[in-house]
Formats: sequence, structure tokens, C-alpha cells
Amino acid sequence: MSNKGKVTIYDIAQQLHTTASTVSRALQNNPRISAKMREAVQNLARELNYIPDPIAHHLRTGKGNVLGIIVPRIDRNFFAAIISSFQQTASKHNYQVIIAASGESQAEEENAVRALAQKKVDGIAMSLSIQSSNVNYDSLLEAHNIPLVYFDRIPIETETDTVTNDNFQVGYDAVVQFHKIGCQKIAHFAGTQNLYSYAERFRGYRQAIKDLGLRYNEDWLFRNAITIEAGTEAAQRILRMEDRPDAIFCSGDFPAVTAIDTFRRKGIKVPDDIAIIGVANEPFDNYLSTPLSSFDLHQQRIGEMAANILLTRLGETNEEMKQTAHLIVNHDLILRESAI
Repeated sequence: MSNKGKVTIYDIAQQLHTTASTVSRALQNNPRISAKMREAVQNLARELNYIPDPIAHHLRTGKGNVLGIIVPRIDRNFFAAIISSFQQTASKHNYQVIIAASGESQAEEENAVRALAQKKVDGIAMSLSIQSSNVNYDSLLEAHNIPLVYFDRIPIETETDTVTNDNFQVGYDAVVQFHKIGCQKIAHFAGTQNLYSYAERFRGYRQAIKDLGLRYNEDWLFRNAITIEAGTEAAQRILRMEDRPDAIFCSGDFPAVTAIDTFRRKGIKVPDDIAIIGVANEPFDNYLSTPLSSFDLHQQRIGEMAANILLTRLGETNEEMKQTAHLIVNHDLILRESAI
């Protein structure tokens, strides 16, 4: 075997008394190669544990058939579901997927982008970290001829493709639901405002309060409150208030869950004393002591659409997409005990 034991297409070609180009085409199921030869090549490749060389394939075809996806966290069902649907869609077009997590760090996010570019992936989908601000990944990847699509957490302004929800309407719909059940003093556990999704949820929240003639109180706005720890701290601050809100719109489910628990320990009833709505519709929402109302953002659809945009940019689909695509995925408010 060549390359100190590493099996190559030349080794397979030699054993089958054919050419390397024939082996290459047979491994790709090219119909120009007879079914008999394709079967022989693929059987021998499996027998010899042949592994394609992605760099050689990239040099030969201009494509490595690999996509990258970067998420803030892997240990969240929301992002895991996006990764799963992204991977399934890519697989249908014979693309592999490399997964990276930033750990909510902009520095790690930048490292992941550069690492994927160095690995010569064909396209990258990414959701930004909480820390991300003034990112310039568009021009960096454009220099490497790698298409980029942002999803869910996207920059405030970008000239590249995006897939997200109508987050303004999410914030608006939350306040409308609270108003329907008689809540008048509505707080907001907001996400970082340098990311479009969180900024839009806050904007929708403010607009609905204005349209419904409700009172806005700056003390009821809790900034960067999308983690478990931040949710606990915000709930404890509410417990110390004389003028407490009677509802909370949380930009994520995790701070909502910990707020419910904090209030329960102090005898504050949800929704009787404080109603709560979250975002993401995590699987555990239905099994809490007080089941959580939450927005289903249809993350599987987000992953599918992000992959399809990259595949289209790479010429793998018949769709035309000349201009920047900003795709919106519908949302649904799943009402449970915390806000009815």
C-alpha cells in the first residue's frame, strides 16, 4: 500500500486492473461506470478500509463535500435539533458535517470559523454567541470563497444569508397573551441586544405594551438574562420589589424555568401571582411543576433551510438564489399552565 499503509484509489485500481479515474467515478456512483465495476470497486474499498482524502478531492473537484455548523452550545435541545436537521439535509446531497461549539465565547467562535476555513469546508452555517459583537465573518469567508449563512442568533446588520424567526412578532404575541389573561405589569428577561433576534423580541415587547396602553417600567427590564444563573438573579430581584410585575416574557426557556422554581420556593404562585412565557419550547417545559408556556420556533425547519441555502449556493440544487436570502420560519405559542 502507498503512503505507509494508507489505502488510495491507486491501490484499488491496481488490484482491479483498472484506472484511478475509473475507481474515483465508481466510488461516486457515476452512471458512466458499469454497475459491475461500481460494485467491485465499492466492495474492495470497504474490504481495504479505504477512506477518501478530502483535501485531494477538494483539489480535484473544488469541493470537499463538507459543511460546517457552529452553535453557541451543543447541550441545548434547541441547537441539537437544528444540527440534526441540518445534518440530515446535507446527507441527502452526500455532504458530511463538521460541528463546532463556541461555548458562548466570541474568541472561540472566531477560532472555529478559521479552523473550518482551514479545513476547506464548502460552506458554514452559524449561530452567534452571546458575546459576539461587530463580527466580520462575511468578508473573511468570502476571501476563501466559502458561503456563509447565519441562523437564529444573527447580527444586527449583515449582507449575507440568514434564517431566523419573526422575533418582533414573538415579543408582541407574548404581551398580547398576557393582556388576554388580565396581566398589566409585564417584565422582560431580555437577551443581549447586539444580536438581532433578542433585539427584535425586545422591540416587539415594547411595541405591544405601547399599543395596548400598558405601563412600561425600566425596573422590569432585565438585561442579558437568558441563562439559568441570570434567571435566578432576576427572579430574586423581583421578589425584593414593592411594585412587582405580574407577568414575565423570557427570551429563553432556561431563565423562565429557574424563575418558576425561585418563585415557588418563596410561595409565589405561577400564574396566579406572576404569569410566565419562555422561548424555544424545550422538551422539559411540559413536565415542570408548573408547565411552561413557550414559543415553538420550529428549529428543525431552521436547520433544514440553513443547509438548503448553502447547498443552493454550492450549486447542489435546482433553485435560483441570486440575491441575499433572509428567510423567516413561522412560530407558534404553545400555551401551558404558566400563562393561561
